[in-house]
Amino acid sequence: MSRVPLGQHFLVDAERAAAMVASLGARPGMVVEIGPGRGALTFGLAAAASRLLAIEKDPRLAAALRRAFAGRERVEVRCADALEEDLSACPAGFRLVGNLPYAVATPLLLRWMRLGAHVADLTVMVQREVARRLAAPPGDPARGRLSVLAQLLLTAEPLFDLGPECFDPPPRVVSSALRLAPRPRPALGAAELPGFERLVARAFARRRKTLRNNLPELSAAAWDAAGIDPGRRAETLSVAEFLRLRAAADSAQV
Repeated sequence: MSRVPLGQHFLVDAERAAAMVASLGARPGMVVEIGPGRGALTFGLAAAASRLLAIEKDPRLAAALRRAFAGRERVEVRCADALEEDLSACPAGFRLVGNLPYAVATPLLLRWMRLGAHVADLTVMVQREVARRLAAPPGDPARGRLSVLAQLLLTAEPLFDLGPECFDPPPRVVSSALRLAPRPRPALGAAELPGFERLVARAFARRRKTLRNNLPELSAAAWDAAGIDPGRRAETLSVAEFLRLRAAADSAQV
């Protein structure tokens, strides 16, 4: 079977779709579904949610869903790119659900992390490799920028895995469903987060290089203040160490 437009793998396992919807509870409130595709989750979400906004990039799929939900006032199908949609315009406390296209799962997650407590939680299906990166501890080769930011801002609850047979066309990898929730008291405020993100991104820019190579602007005094050996690599640092490094870097610039 040929690849579908936009490279999406559609969920076709009715049991897994029902489990995903049921995991939200009996009355999930407002739900935003990303990439509804053929509607495997959409019909269940529409029945459970007080309001459903489905965001689909493919115009043909969006049109088919609009026809399917014609006359349903509580359901809106929007043809749009989720990477460009400003979800902060949604009412606070909405639930986000989606079978995320593999190619854009990481940038989508990074974007949504910045919503903070404005979103109640994210229940998503991603490539199992992405799920592992989210949870990768210090020293794990899978650890990267996504790991650090996710562990700073979110808690993660694994739900279940999905084999290739659960999708059409079947991918060559296993997928994982998980729930991500904003931490109630994040260590950084919204104003501090961009600077922290830039520091972490630079630290991981060249993975085989040391922190000293990736962050040459930091002085010896800054490294001493953070209590971190600049000869280490970024994947060995904990979230707490990155926070100390950010504080030391900020102090050095004062």
